[in-house]
Amino acid sequence: MSNLAQRGLEKTFLLAYRTAYRVYQPMRNVIGAAILCVFIAMTAAVVHVYPLSNWDMFAYTASVLEAEVPDTAERHRQSYALVKDNVSEGEYLTLTRDRAYRIRQAEDPEAFATMLGFYRLKILYVETAKLLSAHMDPVKALRMVSLVSAVAVGGILLVWMARTGTLAYGPVVVALLIGSAFGDAAQLLSPDLYATVFLLLAALFYLERLDLPAALSLVAAFLVRPDHLAFIGVFFVFAAIYGPGRWNMTACFAVCFAIYLWLTRGSDHPGWWIHMWFTHVEYVPTLKDFDPPFSIVAYVQMLVRSTVRSLMSQTWLALLFAQVLFYARCIEPAKLEERSRVLLYAVFASICAKYLVFPHFETRFYLPYLLIIGMILLVSWHRQQSGSVRTAS
Repeated sequence: MSNLAQRGLEKTFLLAYRTAYRVYQPMRNVIGAAILCVFIAMTAAVVHVYPLSNWDMFAYTASVLEAEVPDTAERHRQSYALVKDNVSEGEYLTLTRDRAYRIRQAEDPEAFATMLGFYRLKILYVETAKLLSAHMDPVKALRMVSLVSAVAVGGILLVWMARTGTLAYGPVVVALLIGSAFGDAAQLLSPDLYATVFLLLAALFYLERLDLPAALSLVAAFLVRPDHLAFIGVFFVFAAIYGPGRWNMTACFAVCFAIYLWLTRGSDHPGWWIHMWFTHVEYVPTLKDFDPPFSIVAYVQMLVRSTVRSLMSQTWLALLFAQVLFYARCIEPAKLEERSRVLLYAVFASICAKYLVFPHFETRFYLPYLLIIGMILLVSWHRQQSGSVRTAS
C-alpha cells in the first residue's frame, strides 16, 4: 500500500504531465517545427564558428584554382597558402606533417597533382565554389557551400513535414539528423551535404508527383558526387518495374551515365580499383604509374575492414538496422503509397549496392539515404495511424 508521500509525489507528477500536455497539444506543430529550426540554426552556428579541417581542403582548393592557375607548382603553393590562412597553426601542422603521405603532398607539387583526379570529378561542387570565390577565397567559398547546404537540408525537411502534416515530429527528425551524422557532414569541407540537398529535393519532388524536377535534382546530385549514379541506376530500375516516373527516371539515368563516361575520360580519374585500393589499403604518395592488380582477396578484406570500422565507430549500420526493424514492426507494406514504396525500396537497395561496389565506412556517405528512408517511414506510419493513406500513384 502506498504511503502519503508516494501518493503526493505521483499526483504532482500527474498534474505536471497533464498541464504540459494541455499546453503542448494545440501547439505541437509549432513546437516540433521550432525544435527542428533551433537545431539547424545551432548546427549552422557551429559550422561557422568551429569548422572541421581535413586534408581534402587542399585538393578541393586546388581544383577550384585549376582553370585560373594552370601551373602545377604555383597551384600547389597557392592551395597550401590559402588553407594555411584559414586554419590554426596546429591544424595546418597536422594536415601537412603527421604522416608520410601528407608530408609528400606538401613538398611535391607533381605528386599532389596526381591526386586531383579524385576531386575534379565533383564538377558542380567545384563550379559552385568557383562562383563564390569571386567574392571570397576558395576555402571560405567551400565552407560557405557546407553552411548553406546545412540550412537548405533543414528547410527541405521542414517543407516535407509541413506538406505531410508531420511538423509535430520535429524532435524525431532532429534525432534522425543526429544519428545520420548531419553535424559531422556539415562541419567538414566536403560535397556530401551539398549532394544531400539535391537528393532530398529529388525525393520530395518524386513523392509530390513532380517527376521532371525530381529528375533534374538527381542530375544535380550526380554532378556534385558522381558516385550517386548507383542510386540513380537502382531508382530507375524500380521506377521501370512499378511505373511511376518511369520515363523521366530512365532519361535521368541515361543522361547521368553519359556524363559519367565523359567525366571519367576527361578528368584523369584513376579508376574504380585504384580508388578502392587508395582508400582502403594504402595512401600511396603518387598515383603516377600506380596500377595494383585486382585481387578478390583484397576486395573481401576491404569489405570486412569497412564493416568492422562501421560497427566500431560509426552509426549508419545501427540506424539502418533500426529503420528496417521499424518497417517490419510498424509499417503495413500493403498500405504504403506506390511512390513511397518505389523510393523506399530503391534507396535501401542502393545502399546495399553502393556498399558492395565501394564500401565506405563513414556515416556521412549514407546521410541522404538514411534521411529519405526515415522521412518515408515517419510519414507512412503517421498516415497509417491516422487512417489518411493515399493510394494513387
